[in-house]
Amino acid sequence: NAAGQVVLGQAEKAACSADKKVWTFTLRSDAEWSDGKPVEAEDFVFAWRRNARMADAEEKELFAYLKNGTAVLNGTMDVAALGVSAPNARTLKVTLNAECDFLPQLLVRPIFMPLRKDIVGKKNWDRNPNTFVCNGPMKMARWNVKSNIIYDRSNTYYHKSAVTASCLTCTLSEDDGARLSAYDNNETEFISPLPVKYYARIRERGDFLEGNAASTLCLQFSAKDTVLSDVQVRQALSLAIDRDALAVSATGMRFSAAGAFVPSGFTDAGHQNDFRKTGGTYFASSASGYEANVKHAQSLLEQAGYSDGKNLPQLTISIPISTLYETAAGAVANMWKSKLGINCKIEQLSYSAYRNACKKGNFQITMGELITAYDDPSSILEQFAVDSRLNQSGWKDSSFMKQMEKARQCSTASAERFQALHAAEKRLSETLPAVPLIFLPSMSLRDSNLNGVFTAENGITYFAYANRFSG
Repeated sequence: NAAGQVVLGQAEKAACSADKKVWTFTLRSDAEWSDGKPVEAEDFVFAWRRNARMADAEEKELFAYLKNGTAVLNGTMDVAALGVSAPNARTLKVTLNAECDFLPQLLVRPIFMPLRKDIVGKKNWDRNPNTFVCNGPMKMARWNVKSNIIYDRSNTYYHKSAVTASCLTCTLSEDDGARLSAYDNNETEFISPLPVKYYARIRERGDFLEGNAASTLCLQFSAKDTVLSDVQVRQALSLAIDRDALAVSATGMRFSAAGAFVPSGFTDAGHQNDFRKTGGTYFASSASGYEANVKHAQSLLEQAGYSDGKNLPQLTISIPISTLYETAAGAVANMWKSKLGINCKIEQLSYSAYRNACKKGNFQITMGELITAYDDPSSILEQFAVDSRLNQSGWKDSSFMKQMEKARQCSTASAERFQALHAAEKRLSETLPAVPLIFLPSMSLRDSNLNGVFTAENGITYFAYANRFSG
């Protein structure tokens, strides 16, 4: 809703069984698609089953919280066994492995959105306003490739009276410097992400917004690379990174050095204490600690046969077009060169080329963000699951997955579940298919006359309630 709270939307009511494993949602009688057809429970069932069997569906690992989800994802059970059914057109039944307090937060993720079977599969259906039917407050009006996407308010939305935006134009640009220029020239009213070279100046502006939605900037190493498959090399590369310098001086902002993969802000067992405080840190970031880290890194590299970086081939960090990533990757490359004698180049790719390289595993090292999709530590850790598209490294570790699967089968707040999550993060930090660098908040610029736009804790920015202040 307009306050950023997760509330009933397409459903008019929800009921939960006594053991909290079965949720029954009754859909609204006035829930309609943008072409006027009713939204039916089978639209959700079709979408979930389709997404669960898609090889590259983002966040499909979240289906593991449903009954038989893990077996469906790994292909040992048919998708029809997934814990979702439609007893009738207006009833959606969701069956879980265990009590899951954050299920409502999961259900607002795009992977759980409904789809129409009669629409999906048509050529370019998701880029054509005539076939891109929506069940939300806005509908696609035009898609001007590489320029913008224009959305109009949907007249079939059940709560259209609360939607203040009549039209939204989303300008498409990979150049964050160009986005800032457009914003300063009053060509746009909201931009994100922001160019790093102006951070010091931007953070003092009155129109700068810093949200609570945290992400972890990290590097991921290709499991296919001969050099990087050596854990000693990965450990040396991690130890040689000065995270404090990266978080502050390299970016010009007051970011926090990532001492682990999961940021602070998540509660631990029984909703008591902080997960990060309980788990402690795995990566030292103090100045004195860094000096010791470098010596250890040099020793590990020598043991791996690459003393002072000799005989170690040049490394390549692949990044999308982003001044933040370019700055951070450049700083890391300089640290590796000065402390370990390792040469590293930065490969900057268009966003589509970057995604394609990650999807096919055509990289040595990538830089990206682990996004907090819901209020639980598993939100970060699930991104390294075998069945996650965000596990770009291709890392497969049975010990890690054993702990994650154990957590998936436990009640949300149980001590047993959090013991498993801590064990999973510990395993991740020991084997290092990736290394965390810094914790990032959501950051944007918003015109002072624009109200009603907000970024929720799940990292999604909502524009449906946008309005102009005319006072």
